[in-house]
Amino acid sequence: MKKLICYLTLCAVSIAVTMALVWALPGTYPHDLAAIVNKKEILMRKPSPRMIFIGGSSQLTLDTPLIERETGYHAVNMSLWGGMGTRGHLNEIAPHLRQGDAVVITIEYGAILDRAYARYIETNDEAKKFFFLASPRRHLLAYLREGRPLEALDIIHDLSQLKVKSYIRNIILLDFKNLCANGLPNFDSEFNRNGDRIPPYVTVRPLGDRNTSYGYPDWNNLAYLNGFHALAKQRGVKVLFYFPHFPIEQYGLNKRYIDAFHRVLSDRLTIPLINTPEDFIYPEEYFADTIYHLNPKGESVRSPALLRFIKRAL
Repeated sequence: MKKLICYLTLCAVSIAVTMALVWALPGTYPHDLAAIVNKKEILMRKPSPRMIFIGGSSQLTLDTPLIERETGYHAVNMSLWGGMGTRGHLNEIAPHLRQGDAVVITIEYGAILDRAYARYIETNDEAKKFFFLASPRRHLLAYLREGRPLEALDIIHDLSQLKVKSYIRNIILLDFKNLCANGLPNFDSEFNRNGDRIPPYVTVRPLGDRNTSYGYPDWNNLAYLNGFHALAKQRGVKVLFYFPHFPIEQYGLNKRYIDAFHRVLSDRLTIPLINTPEDFIYPEEYFADTIYHLNPKGESVRSPALLRFIKRAL
């Protein structure tokens, strides 16, 4: 029995040491959300004044170099996936805001008006993992303060497994330059220097998410925006909010819910609204694979229009 206990202890220590070593070493993670690490590196590297864009995948194809040239701000597109949630993104950038910065926020309608998706955003494990990866020390301390060390250990374990898979992939493909990279493998070929997506979305018909069931908005799911705005104002940071693009047909079907969303924000949000929902209603030919993703034709209209709204607000 004593030998068995010693053997099991040795195994546990070996596993812990190995996991700690893998965690400490640089490496990439073969998962789209690992791009949050690279985007945070862009955020930290860019000088102020910065214009930081927060949103879901609908904002990934934004032409931030255009906005950067026209406004004089250094653009950082932190957007990635709506399932990560706006609250998580704002919490991630809040410690790194500097005087003179501006934050531009948009929220896809499904993230607010689809109750099931809104609940999923608050509970899914993928978002927790990759926000942890972006700021491991901050999140680890939070888990420890909340008495949830095993959850943190589970996240570290899952992320370490992903990193090992990436090591194996890079060795097999003789891709040695990515052995010591960080974040998403080949991030530079997928995103530009500001964090915008480079490849256009693939065109698919019918559009995905067309049959999403929407309802009326709940202010309780949005009140955190005012808290972020108060913090930003204390630091000399401007915050702007804009309503996202949407197909004409889906807008007509859900107009009462979108109008209610507009009314709630107009009445209770302290962040300036720089447009109305009607401003970015586009025909289906402007969309790629889902009701949230624009194709290049659509983006060539949306980005200049958004620029005009931003310049007017500033």
